[in-house]
Amino acid sequence: MQLYVVTWKFQSSEYQTFAADALIKYVDSGDSENQVEGYERIAWVHTPQDGTGTIICKAESAAVLYRVFGAWREKFGMSWDYKPGLSTEELITLLKKES
Repeated sequence: MQLYVVTWKFQSSEYQTFAADALIKYVDSGDSENQVEGYERIAWVHTPQDGTGTIICKAESAAVLYRVFGAWREKFGMSWDYKPGLSTEELITLLKKES
């Protein structure tokens, strides 16, 4: 699976407020631990002071990410940015092959 750095941003503080209750329910119910097939969340970091956050995850494709995050975008006005990344180990392996 591909490593991704995913960032999100709420379009307004009102959307962020509405999403807070949904997030509490999502985590308290245990649903946040039910991962979609082809997706693995590694880290989940919130920066509520500016309505943003970052997820480090692995996914089979961007289509899987769309399935994972699409409902949050539709319900809470969040924009998402997906960037493929390399782990340090992967980068070191590539650098050694170049030299």
